Parts: sequence; structure tokens; C-alpha cells
Amino acid sequence: MAQAKPINKILTGNRLRTGDTVYYTAAGAWSAYVSEAKVVTTPEGVEELDKAGKAAYAANQIVDINIIDVLPGDGAKPSHIREIIRATGPTVRMDLNKPVTPAGR
Repeated sequence: MAQAKPINKILTGNRLRTGDTVYYTAAGAWSAYVSEAKVVTTPEGVEELDKAGKAAYAANQIVDINIIDVLPGDGAKPSHIREIIRATGPTVRMDLNKPVTPAGR
């Protein structure tokens, strides 16, 4: 019997007022840094992220809500190139890129 694929997911979206990519945190807030995202590993955790995303969308705070895959291990490292680019910034002007972790952490 095949083993179930491990779950490693985070919630992302864009802040409505600015368009900035943001990530849902364990504190129930939104952060610009993927490293601060709440990583869930259970179906119940995915449901919790879904509810949080729908609530933020309904409150006109966050748009383009997505639950995305991240690599297993420490921190939240997106597994798909689109999400890596959203987390770090443009690929053509490296001077516009942002760090994955806030300064000083």
C-alpha cells in the first residue's frame, strides 16, 4: 500500500491595498516574509488555513488567496518556482529583491 504524500503547506495572498505578497503566520497575522509563515502538516491544518484565507478575503484585506506547497524542514521554503519568485522578488533586477527573513532575525 502506498504511503500518503506528506503535507507541508502555507497560506499566501496579496494585500489588497498594496498588492504585496503576504503569508499567514502562526500569530494569525500577515507577514511579508515567507520564513514567518505558519506551516501546517495535517488536513485539519489545511482546513484552518482555508478558513483564515476566506475570512481575510471576505474582509477585503487579502486577495489571490492560495494554499501552497513548501519543502519539508525548517522554515517555509516554497517548492514551486512561481512561489519562490513571489517570495523573493523580481528575477531581472536583483537590487529590488527582498530577503526571505526580516533583517535582524
